[in-house]
Amino acid sequence: MALWSSHSRDVRAIVGSPLRVALKHVLAGDLASAEAVLAAAVREDSSSADLYLALANVYRRRGEIGRAIHVHQNLLLRPELCDELRREALLGLALDFRSGGFLKRATAAFLELLEELPGELQALRALESIYVEGGNWLEAIAVRKRIGSADPRTPTIRAHLWAGLMREYRARGQIGEARKAFRRAVAADRRCAEPYLVMGDIRMDEGKPKKAIDLWRRALPLESRAAGVLYIRLSRAFEVVSDADGFWRFMQERRAAAPDDPEVRLWWARAALRTGAVERAIAELRQLVLDEPDCYPAYAEVGRALLRAGREPEAVKAFELLLEHLPTTTPLYGCRSCGGKDSMLRWRCPQCGAWDSFS
Repeated sequence: MALWSSHSRDVRAIVGSPLRVALKHVLAGDLASAEAVLAAAVREDSSSADLYLALANVYRRRGEIGRAIHVHQNLLLRPELCDELRREALLGLALDFRSGGFLKRATAAFLELLEELPGELQALRALESIYVEGGNWLEAIAVRKRIGSADPRTPTIRAHLWAGLMREYRARGQIGEARKAFRRAVAADRRCAEPYLVMGDIRMDEGKPKKAIDLWRRALPLESRAAGVLYIRLSRAFEVVSDADGFWRFMQERRAAAPDDPEVRLWWARAALRTGAVERAIAELRQLVLDEPDCYPAYAEVGRALLRAGREPEAVKAFELLLEHLPTTTPLYGCRSCGGKDSMLRWRCPQCGAWDSFS
């Protein structure tokens, strides 16, 4: 019954006929009809706080934030409102502010509610989300600590939050603090890949590519979605240390572990090219484009390899194939939680706030 209320007052939510009818409309996706039913009901019975709470929530779902705020604020002015309904109205008001982008007012409302209900999960999660989006990592970490075991994903999310703080420290040049944050992230969840990726970036900044390689190699088996960004980093780091053979051996290991993975095959061929195994690399790339016609970076690699080998006519044909297969739109990652799309791999969906949902 969360469509109507923030707490589980199931009986109250279904007893009244208008609420029951409106709920059916909401479940059917017909918010306009739900609003019409509830608006008519409150005209007949203006004393029912439940009806107003339901109406305000429908307003918010429809994007009519101003009307939702007005209803919740009026409810909070009622002296006879019981504590439970007052807290529910306050939560609704905070969610209104959140939906409307009034983040300071939303934060204040959530904090006020949490003074009375310290364990209110919906308020805690919403407050954490506001802090994350504002880059207030320490505040977000504190809120996640309050959520604790109420959410089984807390250890992993804490690791992500510490990684976010690591990025901030890196940008400020506070490397000592970033190292401390890394240790806290790994202590929270050593199987979260993001802290290793960020710490590898910091090691590269420090001119320590071998330590960066070690960190990124540790991250790779933890998160397959991040393979693309990790291979790019590993390739550059091996290049910095002038160890083409080391990168080749690494990709040989990856190929043995995942022989059919298109990304592994692509980077295996790139590593082979670095060691001078041009024909072997070209043969693999040509087979890759046959097996995976949409792996368009492979077409470009074939063309470049042929050009370096002085085989211009074949290179031209390879680039012609690339043009034929280039996508008309940017390839997108998708959020498994809300279906949102983005051209970048993100650890947290910017639309729904789900962690590790992009693939």
